[in-house]
Formats: sequence, C-alpha cells, structure tokens
Amino acid sequence: MRRHSRSESFGKTPDVVEKEAPPEKPKRCRRSIIKDYLVDYTANSNLHGLKYIGEKERTFVEKIFWLFMFTCCVILCAGLIRKVYIKWNESPVIVSFAENPTPVWQIPYPAVTVCFETKAMQRKFNFTDYYHLYLSDKDNLTLEEQHLFEDISMVCDDHLAPANGRKFSDGAKTVDNIREVSPNLTEVFFGCKWKDIPSVNCSDLFSPILTEEGLCYTFNTLGAEEMFRVENLHQNYPYLEHDKVAESWSLEEGYSADTPIETYPHRGAGYGVKSGLTFLLKANKIDLDYLCRGPVQGFKILLHNPAELPRLSQQYFRSPLSQEVVVAVKPKMMTTSSGLKPYEPTRRQCYFPTERYLQYFKVYTQSNCEMECLSNFTYTRCGCVHFGMPYGPNMEVCNAASRECIKEAQMELVTIEIQSGLDSRKQNETDTLGQARAVSSRCRCLPACTSIEYEAETSQADYDWAALFRAFRYYNVSEELVNVTYSRVMVFFKEAQFITSRRSELYGQTDFLANCGGLLGLFMGFSILSVAEIIYFLTLRLCCVLWRRRNKKRRIDFTKNDTVPGPSPNKVMHPYSE
Repeated sequence: MRRHSRSESFGKTPDVVEKEAPPEKPKRCRRSIIKDYLVDYTANSNLHGLKYIGEKERTFVEKIFWLFMFTCCVILCAGLIRKVYIKWNESPVIVSFAENPTPVWQIPYPAVTVCFETKAMQRKFNFTDYYHLYLSDKDNLTLEEQHLFEDISMVCDDHLAPANGRKFSDGAKTVDNIREVSPNLTEVFFGCKWKDIPSVNCSDLFSPILTEEGLCYTFNTLGAEEMFRVENLHQNYPYLEHDKVAESWSLEEGYSADTPIETYPHRGAGYGVKSGLTFLLKANKIDLDYLCRGPVQGFKILLHNPAELPRLSQQYFRSPLSQEVVVAVKPKMMTTSSGLKPYEPTRRQCYFPTERYLQYFKVYTQSNCEMECLSNFTYTRCGCVHFGMPYGPNMEVCNAASRECIKEAQMELVTIEIQSGLDSRKQNETDTLGQARAVSSRCRCLPACTSIEYEAETSQADYDWAALFRAFRYYNVSEELVNVTYSRVMVFFKEAQFITSRRSELYGQTDFLANCGGLLGLFMGFSILSVAEIIYFLTLRLCCVLWRRRNKKRRIDFTKNDTVPGPSPNKVMHPYSE
C-alpha cells in the first residue's frame, strides 16, 4: 500500500500554492473589452466602410483595405473642410450691387468746399516781397512782420517756410493773421444759384471753414456742434462759422421718412444743371501771388461727405481762371447688412457708428479718422500740430520751423507699416519715433459701414466774360472790373438714380455648416445623427457596458462564494495532524 507524504495528504504548501496559482490577466481582459467595444461601434455605425472593418467574416487583407480607404477619405475631407474654413474666416464678406437703384433725393447733396490759390492778397500783404526781405535782410523787418510772414508761410508750399523761424506759435494769433490777408467771401464769390434760384448773397449758401489750406468756403457742410466733439477741442478759434443744424439726417440712417424736401443738409432734388449748384468766382489780377502756391492760379474744389472735414491738400480738382468747369456728380454709396454686425470689424472691414469712438469727431468716417490720427501722430512726432488739424486744449501749434517735421510726419504715417517691417531689427530708434508708431498702430481707420462718396466728371471751356459784356453793349465797365477775371462752376447730379453697393455675408454660419456637412456626407456618409452616435458610444453606451459588466462580475463572485467550500480551519491551523 502506497503511503502518501504529509504534504501530499494535505496538499501543497502555501509557498507552492502561491507559485503555481494561475496568473491574472487584467490586460487581456481590458484589451478584449476595448476590442468588443470597437467591434460593436463599427458594426452599428452608419459611417460608410466601418462595418467591414469590424466584421469577423472579413479577412485581414479586406480589413486593411477598408481601413486605408476610410483613413484616406477622412484626410481628404479634412483638407477640403480646412479650405472652406479659411475662406469663411478670411473673406466672409461679399460686396454686391443692391437689387434696386437709389434715387438721389434719398442722399444729401455733396458738400462743396472752395479754396483760393492766392493765400495772401497782394494789396493786403505782398508775400513775394516779404519773402525776399526775410531771406536777405531779416533785421529790417519788425518782429510783427516776421511773425506775419512765418504764419502765412504755413499755407504756402513747404519749401518756402523759413527753417530759422519759430517752431511754435499762438494758434489764435496765427489764424487771425491768415484771415486778415486772405480774400473774404465777397472778394471770392460774384454770384451763386441753388436749384436755378439766384441767391441775393452767397453767404446764404457758403460759409467760412478753416482747413490745412487756410481759409476756404464750404457749402452744405454740417455745423461745428454736429461734426466735432467741441468739449475735447481747443477753444482758440472755430473751424466752421455757421450755425446751420442738420434737421433729420444721419450718415447711418439717412433722411427720416417725414423730412421735407427743403432741409439741411440739402438733399438732391433731381439731376441736371437746373437742379444743382452754380457759382461765379472772381480774382483780381493785382492780388495774384505766383510765389506762395506756384505758377498755377485759380481755385481748388473738393466734393465730400457733409459730415467730413475737407482735406484739400490730399484731393481736389481745379477751376482755372477764365474757365467754366462743369461737374457731373456720380454718388458712390456703400451699405452693410445687419447680419454682419456679429463679425469683428477687421473681418468685415468696416466700422458701425457705435463701434469706433473718435476723440475730436462725433461722426465716424474714414477721412475723419485719418485726420485725427494724423493730428495725434504729428503731435507725438513733432511736439505740435498744424493749425488746420483738430487738436486738444493742451497741444502746441506748429510754425515755420516745424513745417519740415510736419511734412515728414505725413510721409511716415503713410508708409508706417513698410517702415516698421524694414526697421524691425533696428534698435536705435528715437523715443518720439517709437511713440509715434505706437500711435499709428492704434489708428486702424477702416471705412464706415455706411459711407457716401462723390465722383466728379469734369469738363471745361473758356469763359470769356468780357466778350459777353461787349455783346450786351455794357460800355460803361469800370477799370476795376477790367482787371478782374471770372470763373464759373456748375455742380449737379449726372443721373436721377444710382446703384448702391452692399456688403453682405458670403459665408454665414449656416453656409459653412452646410458646406462641411456636404463634404462629410459625400466622403463618409456623415450626418448629425453620426455625431449623436459617437457621443452615445463615448458616454451612455460606455457607462451601460461598464455597469452591466460590474453587475455580472458581482453575480459570479456571489455564486462562487456560495458553492465552492473553503478549506477547514482546523487543517489550516494544524497541517501535520491526520
């Protein structure tokens, strides 16, 4: 009879049991769970091609083929969606023509600003004589005469301003000197007609305005209280000298429905010469100066928005002496749909009225913004501003010695972005230049979302007023009139209607979503339910599977504890007992 060892009669020792116990395989179980989960998703997903990857009947080669095709479709679809996103992000705006033409009576008549090329009348101040005296024998001039010459040089050509003159001056005194020697309204205008009705006095239509060109005269421009933030401006002198109030017009909303035909600013009432503005300009030959502004005499004229401060140093057309100029006006109006308001201004490339605050102007236009930016840039660069620019109460006014700095500041502001790129590696910038560039970086003078511009088509012919007098047999013409030359200007709308341009959405959120959905559906059979399906498998389905497995494991553990008896405690305590 075979005898068993004690160890065999009891079983294996604890050490042996520990060594020979079957190892747990949690990783394989986890892999199995993940695999079953992926097979479940691929078998039930509505995306094209995925079910072939998870089917057990498919060979390995077939699964690799469908996985490769699915991956290629995902990559190609992602690339196309990226192009759609770039187009939607960088160019969401399209400019198109409005469906219906706009009649000219719905917009204001253009503001007309006229400047005389002769800045100082020879009978009041001979600029040519004082220029040569100042250069050759400055000491023979009184201090008052020197200051007067330096002030007048601020509205003449840049190279005529004496570099050894004053750098700063009293703005009010400079403006008074310029007004004193400039031709007044009655010395510039001989007659005016508005809508073919003669005006008794041209001052009823035109009013003085102070610009970079000196003293000019403007028609149909808003008053100072409506154009400027007067509380932020200096109080040394006014820029506009009329008290006409805009009754029911704004750049954004236009004229209200109950606005009468005769209002201010004047509105267009038709097209043709008889519905426009006609004015007769005059110049006395003995008052002409050929040094201050060069050999070309006559008048500068600018058509602009009534809410803008004119800048005749930048753009204008001429009315020569003894010429008739006919100006046919074609309005250019740009509006913006309200659907673009949620977009950033840099994306839609315009500002709505409430989006951009100007310190000196109440109405935002691109021209007003550029004027304010130039004023701040010039002050930062030169320590002063031109008297024709809007500026604050604590700023200095430039004079002759600062004229070159003003010119350089204007050029720097125009090319500031190019210069910043070229000088990015230079570290030896002056403090004023660095501060000026910081000022220019804050300009961002985008167009207004509602803007009006006026294009001028001009034609001209000789205006022989003396022949007309002879034809009427006006033989008693005085010598004073013989030395006077006349010019006539007629400004009118070319057509009764015009086509408005309109900014609108090229790709809205709905369009972007539709394009992405079309690409995903074409390449992968993707839909909104596919998104819901993915969310379902990542959340609810996963939770349910884990919950079921946990309950199943609990039931198995409970069953094992009830059916499998454990070793006797006595045997465990006394392994050698029989």
